[in-house]
Amino acid sequence: MAKITFVGDIHSAADDLRVLLTDPTIRHSRLIFVGDYIDGQDQRRFSNHVEHTQLDPLGVLDILMTRVTRYGDVALLGNHDELWVETARKNATDYKLWRHKSGHQLAQQLGIHATKLSAVAAALHEKPLRKYTDFLASLPLTWENDTLFAVHAGLNWHRTLQHQRTKDLLDIRGPYFYQNAAKPTKWHKNRLGKIIITGHTPVQKLCATGYGYLKMQANDHDTPRYLINGGSRSKRFDSGISALTLTSSGRFVQEKRVIKGHLYDGHQKVTEKMISD
Repeated sequence: MAKITFVGDIHSAADDLRVLLTDPTIRHSRLIFVGDYIDGQDQRRFSNHVEHTQLDPLGVLDILMTRVTRYGDVALLGNHDELWVETARKNATDYKLWRHKSGHQLAQQLGIHATKLSAVAAALHEKPLRKYTDFLASLPLTWENDTLFAVHAGLNWHRTLQHQRTKDLLDIRGPYFYQNAAKPTKWHKNRLGKIIITGHTPVQKLCATGYGYLKMQANDHDTPRYLINGGSRSKRFDSGISALTLTSSGRFVQEKRVIKGHLYDGHQKVTEKMISD
């Protein structure tokens, strides 16, 4: 049966992405990237020291563009990616938010030293950046088949699938995960009826398991939801790219993650000692 691998948030970690794509199972499956390819933090913080990491947003986008055009893979839009697109459209509100979320750091990496919105937007529409702006602007918000549904952040359970707002699909957190976001103790029931795969919120924010993904079910009969954001380039010591492989009918195949260029099984608990230099 055909295999589908869902790749979590990448945040400029082109080096880890290249390692992830060497996994044999991933190489022989269709890839669905769930968004957030740019931005990111250039530090990895341990309890007693800090290591610096490389950010290569254009390297990530080059890989994705090749995967989409040559292999027919799918890249979904993430909230950080949308901020790039909206900045290029001269959206002042989103530009301000992008700068707050480290977009100013990305702009400098891209060779954009201006800070005025009109100048930044113009640079994003000029070579060599225009092809990346056009690519990000073309990305869909969701992907689905008869059994599986992928989106960057989640769903607003108070709206039908047809009436979901872009803000919910790209930014929602607590109300998607929990029955009561004010008392986050019980998972919300999956009302879609399909297995849902999301990124956006790092697994480390919801639980301290040390694993690379999280499976959520309100009860034993609830259709599973998977969170696969391994916290790539988020300053956490165990930040990495997670990838979940399922069959097209939803059967679990494997979960992998890459941290500091090393491939780990998603069920393997990673400690500071294992990955510290």
